Amino acid sequence: MAAESDQPEIPDEMSPEEARQYLIRFLGRQDLDEHEEIYNELATE
Repeated sequence: MAAESDQPEIPDEMSPEEARQYLIRFLGRQDLDEHEEIYNELATE
């Protein structure tokens, strides 16, 4: 699990939809970083 300090700062001027997309991209990058070996194995099978 990620520590609370690892959560991104969301700029106040973002709309709710922009903030949602920002968080989805953040979590996707975090998942790729944490599970890079698994994704690399899947890509070569």
